[in-house]
Amino acid sequence: MVPQPKVMTLGHWMLDYFRRRPERLLLMILVVSGLIVWGRDYFYPRDRGAQALEWAPILPPVTNLAALPELVVATRRGPATYWTEPDGRTLGIEHDLALSFGLSLGKPVRFLVLDNLNQVMVAVHQGKAHFAAAAVPVTTDFGRDFQFTPPYYHSHPQVVFNPLLHRSVHSPAELSGQTVTLVPNPDLVARLNHLQEKTQGFSWKAAPHGMTEMELMRQVYEGQVSYGAASSDIIAVAQNYYPDLSVAFNLGSDLPLAWAFPISSPLLYEAALHFMQSYQRSNGLAQVVEHYYGSVGALSHDDALDFLQKRVYRLPTLMPIFRNAAALSGVDWRLLAAMAFQESRWNNDAISPTGVRGLMMLTADTADRLGVSDRLDAAQAVPAAARYLARLRDELPLAISEPDRTWIALAAYNVGSAHVEDALFLARRRGFDVNGWNSLRQTLPLLTDPDIYRQVRHGFARGGEPVRFVENVRSYYDILEHFERDTPVPNVKKLGR
Repeated sequence: MVPQPKVMTLGHWMLDYFRRRPERLLLMILVVSGLIVWGRDYFYPRDRGAQALEWAPILPPVTNLAALPELVVATRRGPATYWTEPDGRTLGIEHDLALSFGLSLGKPVRFLVLDNLNQVMVAVHQGKAHFAAAAVPVTTDFGRDFQFTPPYYHSHPQVVFNPLLHRSVHSPAELSGQTVTLVPNPDLVARLNHLQEKTQGFSWKAAPHGMTEMELMRQVYEGQVSYGAASSDIIAVAQNYYPDLSVAFNLGSDLPLAWAFPISSPLLYEAALHFMQSYQRSNGLAQVVEHYYGSVGALSHDDALDFLQKRVYRLPTLMPIFRNAAALSGVDWRLLAAMAFQESRWNNDAISPTGVRGLMMLTADTADRLGVSDRLDAAQAVPAAARYLARLRDELPLAISEPDRTWIALAAYNVGSAHVEDALFLARRRGFDVNGWNSLRQTLPLLTDPDIYRQVRHGFARGGEPVRFVENVRSYYDILEHFERDTPVPNVKKLGR
């Protein structure tokens, strides 16, 4: 008898895979359970955006800026645009930029929060919002009905998949017989229609009403959706939370992202042009972009995966220590946890060849200075490190605001306040903004250059190390904010994303 080939269904394949890689099953369970809670904010109830669009009133034309009672801004919920924290705070790059624009005009801002870019552009076209601040790609199709401000960022559409659950593809031709899912987006639809004409057997479909791009990324990661399409800025953020999310290929070149105004609103458009130009000159625009995108891509796939796995089996036993230290110091426990992971991978018995040891990897001198008698005692080390970070943060000039204040304090924690002072001196001499972390991120690595470190008071420093330390801590902190959104946080200084 001829042996029959073994037919392995997706279910059998997953069972066999997770039997061989149980840690991946643990990670999958973690992500799904975390998103059940987290999703209440990021994922709208179905059709909520459509209802908001339908019920929104049509606004009168803007003929006099002084008489304008408020700015109504159409946006969409997501990590690159606008979201609401459990404590009620609203955040996002579009949120922050729109509020700054409103402040420059002396006007309050009201957001019309919708599900997708299609709805956003319809809202502006119908006169239900004054402009769109929703990571809008500047395209010729939009240009017929809208006018755009100077861009604040660039992005390009990509196709993504989970190679552990679905066949890898690396070109459009390999998508023959496959379906790509996307959240409605006029530019993306046009690109996929063009691809469909050239690729036999390829098709695309719209995600269910109300789904956000981040929810689509989660479904691709879980295997509920085989292939998804979204913008690269969304995908880069999502890969921190879902490390196995892989880019198959790009669907086109970079597109500028900007605000979109109706052709019929020249007064407000001119005001926005003036605001963007002056905000860019003052470095305010660069600070906002750095705040939300600065640490994206800092972690490798393995680092992100390791962090998510250890969050399951190591963090719960350490959380009481972090939370107690937060209550004593005013530093968010999630930031302390992120620092500890970067230092020791949450290994309380860690010892390095250079003699640093414990959960916070303290040197003997630092431990003595902080009053820690046993560096391997996390109950001593974590509160001491938290108080030290809080002190470094408090000692910075008042002109430095959050979150830059905390990022600069983290750099001082890692390399010492003296070298941070030298980096600030270099930033000032180069005309950089000395109140922003982005400037120090550029000047700290210069302290390894003999021609430069001889010009500063405290000399040589491995300036690249504090930059990596801060960017990795920011990324781990972002992941914890994402998955620990409903965990009560003591009365600490909030950093935003």
